[in-house]
Amino acid sequence: MEISTDERFVDCLEHLAQKFHGQVKIDEKRWVLCLPQNVNQYKLFDSIVNQIVTTMKGYYLQSKIRIKHQSLIKVLINYDKKSDTVIAGSLFTLSPCLLLDSIYDFALGRLKCRWDEVNQLVNENHIQLTQTVLFNELLRFLIMNMDYRIPEVHVMMIDNRPTVCDKKLQPLPSHDEDIINALIEIAPRQIYIHSDQTLAHEIVERIEYLFPNCVCIEYNAVL
Repeated sequence: MEISTDERFVDCLEHLAQKFHGQVKIDEKRWVLCLPQNVNQYKLFDSIVNQIVTTMKGYYLQSKIRIKHQSLIKVLINYDKKSDTVIAGSLFTLSPCLLLDSIYDFALGRLKCRWDEVNQLVNENHIQLTQTVLFNELLRFLIMNMDYRIPEVHVMMIDNRPTVCDKKLQPLPSHDEDIINALIEIAPRQIYIHSDQTLAHEIVERIEYLFPNCVCIEYNAVL
C-alpha cells in the first residue's frame, strides 16, 4: 500500500511511517509512504483520521484565521474534536494508492464548513481579541470546552525547564516547548503541578487561570 502527498502534509506521512514501520521517499516532488502488506487496516484508518482532525485542521485554521497565535490554533484543534473525528471517518476510504492532499482538497468540505464557523467568529472579532485580557478570556473558554484526551498529567521542572509528564512522572512527547501549548496539545482532564519554588510563579498562575477547576498544586514537592 502507498500513501502520498505534496509538501503540505509530509508531517502526516512521517507520523504514519514511524507508527507503522514504513519508509518515506520523494518521487517527482511528491512524498510517498510505502507500508508493509500486513499493516492493520483499522489502525491505519484511525491514524489517518487523527491526522485529518489534527494536522490538516491545524493547517486549515492557520491559513484562514487572522490571529496567528499558536495557543489559539492548538486549542481550536482540540475544540469539538470528537465530532470532527466522527465526520472525518465518513469522508474517505482506504485504497491501495491513497492521496492525502487530495483528501484535504476535495473530501473535507463538510469539515471545512464547520471550521469556517470558528474562523469567522475569531476573524470578525480579531481587533478586540488583540487586547490581552479578552484574548485570554477566549482562550480560557475554549480550553474549558475542548475535548480532553488523557485523565491526568504532572508539571514539574526537568533540566531547568517546565515539563509535562505522565502519571509515572515520565516526560510526555510534545511538539511544542511552551508549557501552555504543550498542555493544550496533550489536553489533560487533571493537571498536577509539582512546585519546589523553581517553577516560576507566573507560569503556575497562568496554568491555573487557563485551566480552571482542573489544577492541583503540590508546593515544596521533593522529586
